[in-house]
Amino acid sequence: MTTIRTPFSDQLKHRLTSTQLRWLAIAGAGVIAFIFYLSTIQSIPNGSPHPYTTDVGEIQNALPRWGTMHFPGYPLYSLVGSLFVSVLRIVGLEPAIGTSLFSAVWGAISVSLLVALSMSFNVPALAAVSTSLLYGLATSVWMDASLAEVHTMTVALLLASVLAALQFGRTGNRSTLLWLSLLSTQAVLHQRALVFIAPALLLLAWPNWRIIRRDILPAVGVALAGALIYLYLPLRDWMGAEWTFNAPGTWQGFWTLLLDTKVDRIINTPGTVTEIGSRVTGLRDLLAHDWPLALLAAGLLGLAIAGIWKGWREAGALLMIALVFPLLTTIIWIGRIGDAALAVNLPTYAMAAVGLAIISAYLHERAPLLGIASVLVWISVGIYLFIDHRPEILIVTRDQSANEVIKTADAFESESGELAPTFMALWGRDYWALAYAQEYQEKLDGIELVDHNANLDSIFAEQEKVYTLSTTFYLWSLDRWVERFGPVYLSLVVPGVVEIDKRPGSAAGNSGADLNFDLGNGVTVRQAQLEWQTPTELRLTVFWESGSPGQEDYSVALHLVAADPPTGPQDILDQADQAHPVEGWYPVSRWQNGEIIRDMYTLNVPVGANPIAVRLSMYQVGDDGQFHNTEWLSLGIPPQRDEADDS
Repeated sequence: MTTIRTPFSDQLKHRLTSTQLRWLAIAGAGVIAFIFYLSTIQSIPNGSPHPYTTDVGEIQNALPRWGTMHFPGYPLYSLVGSLFVSVLRIVGLEPAIGTSLFSAVWGAISVSLLVALSMSFNVPALAAVSTSLLYGLATSVWMDASLAEVHTMTVALLLASVLAALQFGRTGNRSTLLWLSLLSTQAVLHQRALVFIAPALLLLAWPNWRIIRRDILPAVGVALAGALIYLYLPLRDWMGAEWTFNAPGTWQGFWTLLLDTKVDRIINTPGTVTEIGSRVTGLRDLLAHDWPLALLAAGLLGLAIAGIWKGWREAGALLMIALVFPLLTTIIWIGRIGDAALAVNLPTYAMAAVGLAIISAYLHERAPLLGIASVLVWISVGIYLFIDHRPEILIVTRDQSANEVIKTADAFESESGELAPTFMALWGRDYWALAYAQEYQEKLDGIELVDHNANLDSIFAEQEKVYTLSTTFYLWSLDRWVERFGPVYLSLVVPGVVEIDKRPGSAAGNSGADLNFDLGNGVTVRQAQLEWQTPTELRLTVFWESGSPGQEDYSVALHLVAADPPTGPQDILDQADQAHPVEGWYPVSRWQNGEIIRDMYTLNVPVGANPIAVRLSMYQVGDDGQFHNTEWLSLGIPPQRDEADDS
């Protein structure tokens, strides 16, 4: 007797109804995508400077505090996200990972909705799942689903709106029209750029325009009721939320958040043919970074095939969505890749994924083996995207920059003896990282943390000094401080943290007797202390004293040497030279007569080296290009402290 074997897919169909198979495909794709995102999820405070992470630190702070965010406020995202993160905190997950998981969930929902959209064009389940996962593996999609960002929710609202419009256009169901009104309103309120999908939604719904005309008032009523979500912003401000943006509790602040479209800040139309060409090239590179251009072109071709095969109204609507956002990119180009440009093209890949699924359906109808072969191609491309894109995602999500900033500021906290010193960090990555650490990691205890929008004049009047990260001076130069607050004087408190004082320093440390070593250039080394920080790291704390005003600028030379004086370059084991003291930010020419400046330098001891001294001097580069040093101060290497000494 001969046994007839049937393909697994046919066996599966016999066991499952079409509805069950549809829901299995929709849910399964979302679960697979979520597992991908979970493997790269960001679980630490964000410190990456990448354009993808522009607002991540703000979101990591806003959601767990039930706070509000930057323009346009994102009230639905903030409300639902705060609830989500708060529930996860109950089970022990920190806000950093909770906010990222919120994005991952919306990313998975987007993939599931995309499967549903593809299957609504009679695409086989495996084709819909494989192509939707290609969308989920696009660099920008995967990145946004691994970080605390709003964009995965943006795409989910867009796809839900498209599905509702498609179903209404086919069925004319009144409840579907009301869902379309609610979802599309929320999509535009969440992200203003989604207003550009309105023509496509109208085209999808057009066959039942008479029902729209009849039920326009209920539809508008649902839209207006949905818009009331914006009242969440002033409500949180009135309730005393500690993290709010733009004073949403005031009329001016609220209406600015509601009506702001960022047009004046991001729209920049090209003025010349050369500029147009440059932007088109930039757009091409941007698109190629997410998907191979051949794959994107195939997806758009698939939508065109759907137009010829099934009719142009529905396929044309999807094609409109796919093309409008790359066109938008060309007018929000700012000469570099910014977060807006990275996010605005996400719908393009979603629509192209539908096009790829339609290619499989088209081929399957003509020759089932070709349809199966196309699915195998999509799976192979997906494996390639997974291998190619994952390392880049991990570089961003595992970036330790924020933890380094937190470590630097926390070291200052532990060494300062002042009562609640004021620490100013620029609003952005640094401030967000420190605010997160202070609130959720029990760091920076006893520090009054403020951003640069605080009333620093009042703080200087009360305390006469503030502290900040050394990196602050990259954006707020010493000249800017002087212009805003008058004469200020700098010292280094710990490596990476600068004291900004309204009075010139007048006291040295209490670590020992004064050296009073005259360098011969009007600067004296009042004190110098060399200590081991680790078995391979030495720290020099030096107190400079200015002998006369109006001195010339000098750079600092600091050498760890194996012979004193060194006989050649081979004797210099490490250097910690600086263009100016205080980590390069406080030129000698700005010092006042009698001013004492605390400064610090770190030297790394190579493994197996035998240093005998640290040599310190100041130098200038002469017109002849040669280094001209002052007198050298030599400090012997102190003995390393035994761990047993600490017991």
